[in-house]
Amino acid sequence: MVKHSIHKVALDYFIEHQEELCERYNGKELLMREASVVGAFDTLHDAMEEGRKLFGSGNFTVQKCIPGEEAYTVDLPLALLWA
Repeated sequence: MVKHSIHKVALDYFIEHQEELCERYNGKELLMREASVVGAFDTLHDAMEEGRKLFGSGNFTVQKCIPGEEAYTVDLPLALLWA
């Protein structure tokens, strides 16, 4: 059995449910624990603090809830790919 990271599970859940999540939480920072939304916050700082308090560092995911691929993709300069 393949063990998936909690962050991959959260991202997959976000992508699959992005449209409905954006209808409810657009612009918020989502505190996620695997495939569930634990809370929605106005700032990244608030979401991170609550996540650390509830689960400890590294045991949760914070996802910006915005529509489109920009929510979950990163454009890296080519120079970084060769570093």
